[in-house]
Amino acid sequence: MYRGVVKSFGGVTVLRNVDIDVDSCEIVALLGPNGSGKSTLFKMSIGVVKPDSGFIRVGGIDPVSNPVEARRAVGYLPEEPLIYESLLLEEYLSFVLSVYGVKASVDEVRGVVRALGLEEHMGKFMGELSYGNKRKAMIATIILRDPKILVLDEVFSGLDVASVKIIRSWLEEKRSRGAAIIFSTHVLPIAEAVADRIVVINNGEIVVSAKPNELKDFFKSRNLEDIYLRLTGYRSEYEEIIRALGHR
Repeated sequence: MYRGVVKSFGGVTVLRNVDIDVDSCEIVALLGPNGSGKSTLFKMSIGVVKPDSGFIRVGGIDPVSNPVEARRAVGYLPEEPLIYESLLLEEYLSFVLSVYGVKASVDEVRGVVRALGLEEHMGKFMGELSYGNKRKAMIATIILRDPKILVLDEVFSGLDVASVKIIRSWLEEKRSRGAAIIFSTHVLPIAEAVADRIVVINNGEIVVSAKPNELKDFFKSRNLEDIYLRLTGYRSEYEEIIRALGHR
């Protein structure tokens, strides 16, 4: 839950009175242009960034006063991989799970690694892995930790088609077991297919929060991309570009 969250950096306000609820058994997709404040908001969920005003609660925990507890409660995936490049992938998984006190069986680890297509990379250093495989390694640790709250920044970025399908199934399974999930993405068809509710943020402000079908009915459009462009003010610019390309 985010309530009245305000944040500025160097005199520039990046979040303005942001209110978002994420309930149990719910998946929320946070959509917005680059620089709209999504990553800053997500970092607040584990106390990495503190709000100037307003408050955040994750599972009843205040990440400002209890960041360690918040990090244990939340499965947080940053947009950029935060990894130990000198560790082998196998060592990395073991290390992260030990930090969180998770005792996963060998079969559990193998199952997740196999599902994400990481088997052949277990003997490689993290620094040798591709961007996508680094992210899959981080996702693997979250799957094995099995937290009740997921905060996932650009969760589908860098993933192959098979992995996207796996992650979609995982999110839906987590929802069915009572998890509260919020993720950001620029892949609107996936957001529409997976999310119970879509929240659009632009220039640090929440523009709309609604179910996908509610958005389509309100805007009298079946195209979520068109609705998104309208909400973020890019539609006229987009149409101008399309017209210009058509005259080339």
